[in-house]
Amino acid sequence: MKKSIFLILTFVLSILCFSQTGPGGVGMANGSGNLVFWVKADVGVEEAVSDTAESGDAVSRWLDQSGFGNNASSPSTGAIFTTSIFNSLPVLRFSDNDNDRLISNFARGNNENLFLIGSNRGSSNNTFVDGGATNRRRIFTDLGGFRNPSCTILYPSFVSNPATSIANGTAFLSNFEINSTGNERFWVNGNLITSGSVPSPPAETSLIIGNNPSSLVSELDGDISEIIVYNTTINSAQRIIINNYLSAKYGLALSSNDLYNEDNGGNGNFDFEVAGIGRIDASNIHNDSQGSGIVRILNPSGLDNDEFLIWGHNNGVQQVTERADVPATMEARFDRVWRVSEVNTSSVAIDVGNIDIRFNLAGLGSVTASDLRLLIDTNNDGVFMDETPISGATSIGGSVYQFSGVSAIANNLRFTLGTINTSTTPLPIELLNFNVKKIENNYVKLEWQTASETNNDYFTIERSKNGINWESIKTIKGAGNSSSNLYYSTNDLKPYIKISYYRLKQTDFNGEFSYSNIKSINLNLTNNQIEIYPNPTDNYITIIGKDNELERVDIYNVLGQNVTSNTLIQHLDNKVIINLSKLSEGTYYIRTKTTSNKVYKQ
Repeated sequence: MKKSIFLILTFVLSILCFSQTGPGGVGMANGSGNLVFWVKADVGVEEAVSDTAESGDAVSRWLDQSGFGNNASSPSTGAIFTTSIFNSLPVLRFSDNDNDRLISNFARGNNENLFLIGSNRGSSNNTFVDGGATNRRRIFTDLGGFRNPSCTILYPSFVSNPATSIANGTAFLSNFEINSTGNERFWVNGNLITSGSVPSPPAETSLIIGNNPSSLVSELDGDISEIIVYNTTINSAQRIIINNYLSAKYGLALSSNDLYNEDNGGNGNFDFEVAGIGRIDASNIHNDSQGSGIVRILNPSGLDNDEFLIWGHNNGVQQVTERADVPATMEARFDRVWRVSEVNTSSVAIDVGNIDIRFNLAGLGSVTASDLRLLIDTNNDGVFMDETPISGATSIGGSVYQFSGVSAIANNLRFTLGTINTSTTPLPIELLNFNVKKIENNYVKLEWQTASETNNDYFTIERSKNGINWESIKTIKGAGNSSSNLYYSTNDLKPYIKISYYRLKQTDFNGEFSYSNIKSINLNLTNNQIEIYPNPTDNYITIIGKDNELERVDIYNVLGQNVTSNTLIQHLDNKVIINLSKLSEGTYYIRTKTTSNKVYKQ
């Protein structure tokens, strides 16, 4: 009996902890696997520490999405965040400048796979990625050389293969692999360009993006959208899946193994959060994948050599807002729809057998598994109301629900998730965005938007100094039920000096609640800058500033008389709290080491 309990526990842990949430569903984005660095310009770009970048801002930090926290930081000005470039997605733009670089320090090892989406805008042999002081690994925007200073640089096109030349401003996908024996390979848009054997390099502890501060190579004059690094030599099936994820996301064609065609306009642009499973042979297989979306597909019963199943969605609302296009036995379904390519490397339709499909419904309120229905558009007409819903979902823990042994999925078909009871399984509010930004007087503005709401009672703004201990600072009434995009905003007039962390708590009428992602903002004050609040005040005021500025605090009335002795002053870290209850109503002047400010006592 003890052995059985152990086996069951082990199985559950594998379900909850080891889903492949990396790019295309390859690798784990939780800091526990071989995905060691992952940055993308559509998320995690900061113009000052903890401030989300807007178009035209100089980038100070690019946050690593691998889970390891290997964030890339700029020693000076950094690149420029520029929106709507590749497939309407943003880039980091580097302008042939010594200061335009970001550096991430982590042990990269000798087995490595590096993927990059970018383009060249200049004419010189500019560096994309470089690491270490010797035997550098490089990707040049002219698609030429690698590794050490003696490597051959070929530009503006390949001498051996001019057809691979890519025009300035055109996005391309490059992939570089090296292993511990010194074998290296280089692909462009999925096409193997060169391979060979070179002396094994030393382990490297830095990744320099944009330019190399030495004089060996010149600075990058180009754009970068995404960089992915694995500290292992991934297999060929995984490489094909990652290439198709990047190809769909950035709207570029692969030279070979362009298997996922649901991202084409004629097929509906299902190019969001693409992931896949596949097999080249017994040594090159990937049969469990989720990616950054909520759908995980695993356990294919008939995955043979040269077979792939790749899926993505249309970026519809991840909430049951669609009530018309559902079978009569159902009440509503997700607006979000997924579509699959189930093909071999010749793009011929195949069948990988029965599959298990899992949906991670965390943050979507209470769920009764028996209410869930899987809908598959089996006749491929783009309509679900004429389909037979698939029941039998089971809860496997952690807000994950599984449909086992699904056989109806086939090449080019769509699928989605719905409910037969929107009262017990509403799959409610989806938060489109939640952002914080600094406004005048060092206040913080908090903004969020919902696509639609079901049974949404209220929102609570929570604030923290450390991201661990939270306090509720404001409650905002929700819309209850809504099928329209709604915008909310409020201000925090008492943020912490230095870093403040914020999160949004959404509570339903039945008491169920969920949290948004955590946002942070840095409100460093200059040496002589202070903030005073509330002003006007009834009794207490708080002064925030540097310790040296607050070494002495005096209060004067309008006659110039020092009335500090009539108050009670408490000095804290970067803060002074003053009790003015003994003072009469009127105007007073608060003087610190170098400042003087009016305060109104009510």
